[in-house]
Amino acid sequence: MNGNFETKSIVAEVKDIDFKSRVITGYLSNFGNKDYDNDIIEKGAFKKSISERKDQIYFLNQHQWSQPHGKFNVLTEDSKGLYFESTPLVEGVSYSDDVLKLYEAGIVKEHSIGFNVVKSDYNRKDGVRMIKEIKLYEGSNVTMGANPETPFTGFKNMTLSDVKNERKKILKAFRNGTFTDDTFGMLEIALIELEKQAFELGKLDYKNSLEVIEPLEVTPNLKQEPNNAELIKAINNFKF
Repeated sequence: MNGNFETKSIVAEVKDIDFKSRVITGYLSNFGNKDYDNDIIEKGAFKKSISERKDQIYFLNQHQWSQPHGKFNVLTEDSKGLYFESTPLVEGVSYSDDVLKLYEAGIVKEHSIGFNVVKSDYNRKDGVRMIKEIKLYEGSNVTMGANPETPFTGFKNMTLSDVKNERKKILKAFRNGTFTDDTFGMLEIALIELEKQAFELGKLDYKNSLEVIEPLEVTPNLKQEPNNAELIKAINNFKF
């Protein structure tokens, strides 16, 4: 229904992270492709919102209005999608510092938007919603699997090899990272989601060549102990 606030994860390209200037560039949305919600966002859908209220559109951490990174220096439609360049993330803000590390580690590579649909049409044959106009409120970085309302859509296309590679990235972040408790919690959730995905992929391929993923052994070198020590222990003991 038009008018309801929605969030939508986009497997969109992170174009660049300038760690010196602390500026992130990439895409918040793609045009013309059907997403996992059976929606297609048409080019031009953001044009009015950007024109009328660009200074009211925020760059957030995980859709949390209490954790703004800032706004967007550049927010514009091109032939591919909604392109953005952030304002410099303020140094010393813990969640912004963390997200730069997660981008660098290749763990954060998806964005999500918070919006209202203003105009849309439904295709009666296939049920696809063609979104023609959006009132955009925010764009967020999303740690895969951390937000149940905007799940990491890339899971559906992952191979076991992909899962192993992502798992290694998260384990490396656990061992070498100096994140806040909240960010460690998000990484824990992402790791569990990856383990679940690996199990499901293994079951699907069981008759042919089930790949065994080694038991997880996490001994993170933490300056701060994560809030959920029981969850870390459960992950350490997790076996297929």
